[in-house]
Amino acid sequence: MSIRVVLTDIQLPGTMDGLKLAHYVRDRYPPTVLIVTSGTASLGPEELPLKTSFIAKPFDPARILQQIGQMTR
Repeated sequence: MSIRVVLTDIQLPGTMDGLKLAHYVRDRYPPTVLIVTSGTASLGPEELPLKTSFIAKPFDPARILQQIGQMTR
């Protein structure tokens, strides 16, 4: 089984936040589409793993689907 898409919030319970998760996934599963989201934080491209998108909350679910489509072309 392969992971194709990961959508994560920055704030997660426990010791690993969404940004750490995104870096972990990018290192281990490079082709995975990664989208990081937050309603309280804003991240620039320099803070994200390569080929990762940031979408601020609130967002329209269609925006997520559009971004996934763009990232898989």
